[in-house]
Amino acid sequence: MVASSFDLISDLHADVWLQQYDYAKQVSVDVFVDALVPANPSKFLVIAGDLGDLNSQNELLLHSFKHHYKYILLVMGNHELHLINEFEKELYGDSMIRLKAMKEKAERIEGVTYLDGSIVIADGIKFGGAGMWHDFSYGISLGYSKSFLYDLWLKNMKKSDSDLIFPRFSHDSLEAFFQAELRELEAVTDECQVIVTHVGPNAASMPCKYKESPVSTFFYFDGDHLLNRAGSKVWCYGHSHAHSDYVHSSGCRLINNALGTPRDRTGAKIRTVHL
Repeated sequence: MVASSFDLISDLHADVWLQQYDYAKQVSVDVFVDALVPANPSKFLVIAGDLGDLNSQNELLLHSFKHHYKYILLVMGNHELHLINEFEKELYGDSMIRLKAMKEKAERIEGVTYLDGSIVIADGIKFGGAGMWHDFSYGISLGYSKSFLYDLWLKNMKKSDSDLIFPRFSHDSLEAFFQAELRELEAVTDECQVIVTHVGPNAASMPCKYKESPVSTFFYFDGDHLLNRAGSKVWCYGHSHAHSDYVHSSGCRLINNALGTPRDRTGAKIRTVHL
């Protein structure tokens, strides 16, 4: 029998809610998770990126969610690349090494899978995805150059990317990273029923107050060529902490259910998405 629903959350930022190195206390993580889970959870939990900045804490988070879910499917978020202090830098040295270690921790837990240009079939539903990255396309549509936008990323995104990813992305390596993620996503888009990315493929849901800001380019990528062939699929994403649930002109339904940080006050909990 094919399942008819899954649960969705993103942008958990557990290190902010649990004050970083409180992660050693599983009970704190369990209380945090229990408050998010609906009364009647689905079999599947989709996490559209950004567990948090600390692998050990993220591992406990996944163990706690496994008390409620048979399957957990997730993608990389930008915060899974952060090395937030000297201890983390010494431990990993390279953001990609930290990400690899996180994936290994996650996939040692039964039923937990990173979608990384891959497809998972669970109870008849095909889930596919990749973390993705921004491509400067929105800023370019506002009339800004790529070089200006890269310099803006260095200056304005220090606390959320540019000063926390090692080695720091150059303009060329940032572009190469985006293209690698895009290739992974393109390989699975046509075959899956539910698409999962961290960065959103369309800026239509952007709050009006951000529409003229070039900084908004760091929260989306131009995925129209994928959306146009997505038909009636469901596309789950996060990164922006602005909730959305709308249908693209192609018929694809896009959903953002980010928890965000305490400062965002989204009031979000895990929501059930019916297919």
